[in-house]
Amino acid sequence: MVILSKFAENLFLLMQEHNLKSPELAKILETDRTNITRYLQGKRLPSYSLFVKIVDFFNVSADVLLGRVDYCDTKTFHPVQPFGVVFRKVLDETHTSQYRIQKDLHFSSATTYSWLLDKRIPSMEHLDQLADYLDVSIDYLLGRIS
Repeated sequence: MVILSKFAENLFLLMQEHNLKSPELAKILETDRTNITRYLQGKRLPSYSLFVKIVDFFNVSADVLLGRVDYCDTKTFHPVQPFGVVFRKVLDETHTSQYRIQKDLHFSSATTYSWLLDKRIPSMEHLDQLADYLDVSIDYLLGRIS
């Protein structure tokens, strides 16, 4: 389960470690500085695409950054894969149907279907729910680790 304050704390520590201020990080990530401020204040999570930029830029585990785990042995990550490809693979590996996910997590069929077809990407909250439900890491759902 993602805790906003833990994400905010971890992002702040990464920024300190890299000697970055909010305006500098915003420029690197091609976003508005107010977004970075909101993340640091624990008011919201970034979008999926911005989150991917953050973990790629800092080369950190998505699960550690989100506070899902305290430590990750992996130091090198694969580039993020298209979500639909990874989602389909994880469903196959876990012998879980999209219909089971719809029923158990109360996701609409349109939502899961659009993820499978790469028409949409999940919100960070949905990604967190999927990782918990499928018992995999977010890094695994992003295709960053094998």
